[in-house]
Amino acid sequence: MDIRHKPCLLGSRKAGILMLSRKKKATRRFAPIRGKREKALRIKRIILVLSAFAVIFAVFFVLNKAADMIFDAKSRPQWLQWHVKKINVGGEDGAIAEEVKKYITFKEGDAISYSDCSALEGLLEDNLKELKKVSVWRNYFTGDLNVKIKKHEPFGRIETENKNYLFAENGLIFNDDKSPRYEALLKIKTEGEIKGEFLSKEFVELVKAVKGETDLSVEEFTVNMDKQSFGLTLKGAYADMGGLKDGAGKIKVLERVMAESARRGFKEPFKIDFNYFNDGKIYLKPSA
Repeated sequence: MDIRHKPCLLGSRKAGILMLSRKKKATRRFAPIRGKREKALRIKRIILVLSAFAVIFAVFFVLNKAADMIFDAKSRPQWLQWHVKKINVGGEDGAIAEEVKKYITFKEGDAISYSDCSALEGLLEDNLKELKKVSVWRNYFTGDLNVKIKKHEPFGRIETENKNYLFAENGLIFNDDKSPRYEALLKIKTEGEIKGEFLSKEFVELVKAVKGETDLSVEEFTVNMDKQSFGLTLKGAYADMGGLKDGAGKIKVLERVMAESARRGFKEPFKIDFNYFNDGKIYLKPSA
């Protein structure tokens, strides 16, 4: 047996033992570092979770406190509420402002809540249809109660047997305040019953058409609300226009009829009958 190789075997065993020993030492040396990093990451995760819980709790706390404050304000005794020092009504002419003041029952020194302001807005909107917009708010610094109003712009005036009314371009009917500003409005005499708070779309479109035809000298504009028909008294003629439907188209044809009558020299008062307009026929005959 050749023993010359034994030292080599022993040497290789020693080398292996030496390498293993070095690995163990390296593991021992780096293991504490990895452990510290993992521990730091765990701490960060815990901090993040706790921070999230803290934020959620803070938001909940603030909302809860705000709800308590609102509840306390609503249930607060009158002597602790906001008190009015002055009441201002503005945004429109004096006539409608005076009407608005009739519905304001507050007086200086009264305690007024937010719900009181909302109730006043609703009261004014329900009773004064001519108001397009109403805003009521309190000024905490000056003690002023402000009421700002915006009125529908009148588009025309309807005259009934008992009372006159104004109406807006959307057909809403409201009281006539007899302001001099509206003297030039187109006047429509009505027969029969006006139903509802709004005039029909056909009615409003007809009024637009009549107002737009400056060549027609309209002396009287009459609408039968029951039959939904209308007539126009012009200079030298009366036009029985039939139903309100397609009223704008009828007005354009009437303008051409009047122009042709003037060209031909018709001087005797005559009547224009549009009742067969849908059949393509218009009749002219002397007035009775």
